[in-house]
Amino acid sequence: MLVENITSRQNPLVKRFRLVRAGGERHHVFLEGVRLIEDALRAGAHFETVAFSAQLETTERGLALLDQLQQVPCRGAHVSKQVMDAIADTESPQGVAAIVSRPHFEIADVIARPPQLIVIADELQDPGNLGTIIRTAEAAGATGLITTRFTVDPFNHKALRASMGSALRFPIATDLPRSEAFDLCREHGIKIIALESTPPGPLTVIEDGEVTGAMQIYTDAKLTGPVALVCGREASGIASLAAAAADALVHIPMADGVESLNVSAAAAVLLYEAARQRRDEG
Repeated sequence: MLVENITSRQNPLVKRFRLVRAGGERHHVFLEGVRLIEDALRAGAHFETVAFSAQLETTERGLALLDQLQQVPCRGAHVSKQVMDAIADTESPQGVAAIVSRPHFEIADVIARPPQLIVIADELQDPGNLGTIIRTAEAAGATGLITTRFTVDPFNHKALRASMGSALRFPIATDLPRSEAFDLCREHGIKIIALESTPPGPLTVIEDGEVTGAMQIYTDAKLTGPVALVCGREASGIASLAAAAADALVHIPMADGVESLNVSAAAAVLLYEAARQRRDEG
């Protein structure tokens, strides 16, 4: 890492960091903080630029990270506290930020990874929710995630922070039309199960194009084999088109007076139920 000193907030590099942080460059992502940059190094991310301040050198962990970064072939900048404050998104920066290449997976990389347990994030709007779902999906042993169009970018810096680095290594295909994602699942024999936030009512389970009964409690649904779990928009749940196209609809029972779970909490419940069933099946 070749290092230059930057003390002016007007330096073009500061503007570049802020542009990437705001999502202004599709092929690059902004990282901030010791943990996230450690994760990026472990994931083999391609670093373009690293900025660090004296704050990073005040802890053993920070010094160890700086030693690692010195071996990375990228642009480096030792910046003043004022410059780091201008670059960072957090109120108390840890003294390090980076611009790295955005991870890229084709849809085939996600769909064709046996034994398929895929999450389809359908029009989610909150980056914190999406990042948490990505982290949980990796932890539960899922094989990939798909975002449909109008879903928040999983490489938004807030989503990345919520994913605790999972988005840097977990297979994610982004921005697919919902119909294309569903069609590809069917082509690969992947059952589509949509998580409905409403309690059981007139909605039905649809299997092989035929109505087979009332919506299922999530523990009654078969979540083994190739499965795609659909999580819908926070405020309105899964779209009616997604519900109609799904092979099955499931819900999580609620105590009286509780309408629904946060979408990331609901996804976690469903993912770990899928993990339990798969483990029990052997």
